[in-house]
Amino acid sequence: MPLIFLIPSDYFGPVVALFDQKDGVDLVSAKDGFEVSVPENGVIRIKGHRTFDRGGSYPGSSIVFMLVDKDGRRRPMKEAINPWQEYDKDDNAHWVVGIRDVQGNLRKFPLSPADGFIFDDFPEAEKHEKMIMWHDSCRDRVFNPDFVAYQSGEKTAKELNIPPCAEFVVGSVDHVRTWPEWMFLRGKGKQEKLKIRNPAYESIQELVDEANARVARKKTLGNQ
Repeated sequence: MPLIFLIPSDYFGPVVALFDQKDGVDLVSAKDGFEVSVPENGVIRIKGHRTFDRGGSYPGSSIVFMLVDKDGRRRPMKEAINPWQEYDKDDNAHWVVGIRDVQGNLRKFPLSPADGFIFDDFPEAEKHEKMIMWHDSCRDRVFNPDFVAYQSGEKTAKELNIPPCAEFVVGSVDHVRTWPEWMFLRGKGKQEKLKIRNPAYESIQELVDEANARVARKKTLGNQ
């Protein structure tokens, strides 16, 4: 069964899900999968760690993102897919970006050569819609002061007790492209504004402190 993230409809910003956390929350076993809610600061600490599979009402996804209104209504979210190269019948390369829905259907759009935000080539109507962006593993964030040893290959994730984890960003293309640097997690080369190429945090607490500070600062951005 899939893992289902329940995201409040007024939430925007980065989300980090950390597994194998002794003081974490339990996943809720529901009809369509295992559910967990995104808190105000976007950092989810989850007890244990399990394998998630496609199933239930979502045979095309092992991870499902649900936007939840204040009255409890749920709406599956789309996922923005980073640019990748494809080849035509004559082996000519071209770049595309994509939008994936909860059923696993992928729509592709040619990537413009013009400078700009990587999702600027999405249809105009969908640029206003909240989506999931940059869904990825986050083990390279290490959460350990000895992150250099991990990055160099001297020590393994097991040796440094790096938890299994995932990260993603919630927001519309129109809004995300204007966010200040403090709205993003560190580095990874995804956000040019950050100027921080090292994505590591020295501890989970450092991540949480940053997330809590972001909650207060987000109020200056209004409702998104």
